[in-house]
Amino acid sequence: MQFDPFSEFVKIIGDFLNPFGLGNYAIFVAIIPFLAIIYIVYLVVVRAVKISFRKAGISREASSGVIFGIRLVFFAIALVAILSLTNAISTGVVALGALLGTAIGLAFSQAMSNLLGGIYVLGARPFRVGDYVVIGDAEGLVLEITLNYTRLLQKNHTRLNVPNSKVVTSNVKNFRVRVDDYIAERELEVEEDKENHKSRRLDSAVSTLRSLTKGEEIYRRTFDVNVNINFDSMKARARFDDLCEEFSSHFIEKPEYIFSYNQLYGITYSFAYIVKNPKRILFEGLEFEQAVSEAVMHLT
Repeated sequence: MQFDPFSEFVKIIGDFLNPFGLGNYAIFVAIIPFLAIIYIVYLVVVRAVKISFRKAGISREASSGVIFGIRLVFFAIALVAILSLTNAISTGVVALGALLGTAIGLAFSQAMSNLLGGIYVLGARPFRVGDYVVIGDAEGLVLEITLNYTRLLQKNHTRLNVPNSKVVTSNVKNFRVRVDDYIAERELEVEEDKENHKSRRLDSAVSTLRSLTKGEEIYRRTFDVNVNINFDSMKARARFDDLCEEFSSHFIEKPEYIFSYNQLYGITYSFAYIVKNPKRILFEGLEFEQAVSEAVMHLT
């Protein structure tokens, strides 16, 4: 005969409660110590998570998201323990519990999706606080990364919370680049042009970048403008040259532009400028982009 410690424990509790006429409730009283143990383990886990996150410098909002997930897990464990230990739940109640669990799962699906997305962002680190990024159709300076949202400071100086589930499923463009990597790429471009006997449209002021510390990071912001096919392309390029020269003192090197591709109704040019502090993209960079857009508007 198999020994069942829980049944024996229930029998002991029942014998104790029978004189009071409460023997039928013995099974529910017997569950209390098991729930107490689960609760103690939950408190230990939560405390360990809080301490670990505090040492790692992770925000309180991020740790709150993890603790919320842990709370759901322990709630599920307690519920399963009650159902399995009592063995007195009818089929209808079980079905109702399954439907309730499904409803709760659907209600928290987006929250859990954001939570998992936040774990991916914190682990993979496609960007960090202080970077200037484009996430899908959202663009701005990264102010904060939590387990639920990535907070961006947009060009109009409003703050946008991007769900981390969107970060995982969207194209992410980070304008941060190491100085030495960028110099190496541009020097390789020059060598390829020489081998192919091509004249480069624009020379980057690489000597200025060489003055920066090796391994230092910069932000190379790029954007596109479209020029109507009916406009004078020579006049457009002359105006772009003037603007790049005019704003050369605003950035680490003179802004540049290249022909990008032809469209049915016009030509697309890609512009680029480099800053050391990404916040300058929201100021001098925005002024440059506005000047280029206005120049295109005044072309005839």
